[in-house]
Amino acid sequence: MTRLPFHSTSQEHSEGFIRLALAAPFLQYLTDREIDPQPALDQVGLKAELLSDPSVYVHSELVYGLLNAFSDLSGDRYLGLNVGETFDLQEWPPFAQALQSTKSLFEFFARFVGLVPQESNSVRHSLVIEADKATYRIERQQDPTVPPIQVTGFGAAIYVRLLQTVVGDSWDSSLVRWESRYINGLPIDYKGIEVGLGTDPGMQISFPVEWLFLHHSSEGSAKPVASARQDEEVTVVAALRSVLRDKLDETELGPEVVAGFLGIQPERFLKALQQQGTTLPREIKRLRIDVAKEQLRDEKMTIAEIGLMLGYSDKSHFTRFFRGQTGMTPTKFRLGA
Repeated sequence: MTRLPFHSTSQEHSEGFIRLALAAPFLQYLTDREIDPQPALDQVGLKAELLSDPSVYVHSELVYGLLNAFSDLSGDRYLGLNVGETFDLQEWPPFAQALQSTKSLFEFFARFVGLVPQESNSVRHSLVIEADKATYRIERQQDPTVPPIQVTGFGAAIYVRLLQTVVGDSWDSSLVRWESRYINGLPIDYKGIEVGLGTDPGMQISFPVEWLFLHHSSEGSAKPVASARQDEEVTVVAALRSVLRDKLDETELGPEVVAGFLGIQPERFLKALQQQGTTLPREIKRLRIDVAKEQLRDEKMTIAEIGLMLGYSDKSHFTRFFRGQTGMTPTKFRLGA
């Protein structure tokens, strides 16, 4: 057996954060069917507009809870599966870019697993090759306390469609097996594939090993897409920066409050910061300076207004803070920017 972890995430530094925009297709699916998503959003404390911002990260279990709440709200047991069926793979950068730049399924997976982790650090992707079968695994780095039922259904739809698209005419559903601990998110006879109960909290799809070496039938058919997002790595630091940018004027930004924004327990939040070698006060201070510099360069706001936005009711207090961190006053920075 050969295991090819094309993208490996260290267990020690895996923090379980995910791009919130990954939940946007669910929101759109409900909206298209005239189902008000607000009760589910209120349940987890999220605003709908945040789901359209690709720079916002939250803990994966907050997303699991939101999607499960969407399912309950809509009365659709297989909501994740149904959203995955309508999801436009050709508009998904990891899929489209991997399809454009490879010729075989093996090359596709080698390329794909290097792109898809830009969406999340809560899972680890790997390809396991045995004599008679290949298995693509999506392993969760932590045992979730919130069951990822709808996420698993969504994953089943996406990866079955992905495999079927690349394999083309050689596709035979009877030779494909899907496994997960959370198989109640899809019918047992889904698309004619074998659905089995796994012991792992993640998911995996197995298929004949010879499929890896087929020239995929979709070569050249993918839509042109922009280069992969080169956003900062999905970490606890990126996550807290994403949720705090518009909250820096709030007086209480302690671990309990910020952890609540992210959907993670305060203890796990502080441990994740410690693993990154930083602290919450340090990151809030860095974020305030970064936002201050952005606004000073933009010149749309007065220095006093920028100070207020960052939580300083007195311009002189903001000036002292900024000078203490940068060695110059806001006015001098603005003139030199």
